Amino acid sequence: MQQMDAKEETNVHSGKEIKCIAAVAWGPGQPFSIHQIRVKPPQKFDVRIKIIFTSICHTDLSAWQGEVRIYVCN
Repeated sequence: MQQMDAKEETNVHSGKEIKCIAAVAWGPGQPFSIHQIRVKPPQKFDVRIKIIFTSICHTDLSAWQGEVRIYVCN
């Protein structure tokens, strides 16, 4: 596979929907499952970034364990 520099890679996905892999827990204490998700292009004042590594923060872990309540706004 040919390597692209950051500018070339950005232009390839600019203004397009992309597919990503996500670890999803559907509720407190539920096992995580891996899903491919579609992400719409950024809108005005949005920024799309490429995440190389990530982890779960203490707040998210506490919510997943059911120790704190999370309110979701639609």
